[in-house]
Amino acid sequence: MLNVHRREHILDGISKHNRVSVVDIADKFDVSGETIRRDLKDLEKEGLLRRVRGGAIGPAGIRDEPINERVQKAAKEKGIIAQLAAELISDHTSIFLHIGSTTEALARQLGQFTDLKVYTNSLNIAQIAKDFSGVTVHVAPGQVRPVESDLVGYDTISYIEGYLFDTAFMSVAGIDLEHGFMDFEEDEVRVRQAVIKSARNSVVMADSSKFGKTANIYTAPFDAIDRFVTDRKPDTAFLSKFNHAGTEVIHG
Repeated sequence: MLNVHRREHILDGISKHNRVSVVDIADKFDVSGETIRRDLKDLEKEGLLRRVRGGAIGPAGIRDEPINERVQKAAKEKGIIAQLAAELISDHTSIFLHIGSTTEALARQLGQFTDLKVYTNSLNIAQIAKDFSGVTVHVAPGQVRPVESDLVGYDTISYIEGYLFDTAFMSVAGIDLEHGFMDFEEDEVRVRQAVIKSARNSVVMADSSKFGKTANIYTAPFDAIDRFVTDRKPDTAFLSKFNHAGTEVIHG
């Protein structure tokens, strides 16, 4: 039977941080990791959390909202981020824009450039960017995900691996102080990781609500990204992580 004190501690951690660690709880209560994993399994059956590798997250933290809903949220903040990110783009270069509501905001800024090659796996971004006279749009092949309107899979990754982009821009679902950049969908993460490897400069764009938000898949550690663009200055703990990783932070 689940110990009442461990139960309270686990649920408190989920409530405050949306994540708990098997190792941390086992150390605190001086029990085995297997005991804590059984605790988490029992709580998952009650619908109070979802187990992930190394611990558990909140029951709502297993998937992201559809992109058409994300576009409506934090629109002002995303506009600020898009303007800052546009300053990292130059004429006569190539960029990759990964799927995301924040990268869609950046796509709307591209009318100011000349001879810009835009590569993307997002049908929405392609539709936005195609009308700018100075932009040539290239869409990666792959399997279409209808809800997200993006392309994923082996063909998408193989296509990306054949290029070297000057700069790649991407958003993420969450930024965890311990685990770095995190996301919800495995297919989406695999494409992001391929994009990072195929770019001279990799840029993550995320509004301040993403700080401390966790998900169930590791996308990249802090030191895998060259620049991070957000709407306001991160707190001391996150700034320390970025500084230690050598990641430049650009904020509104």
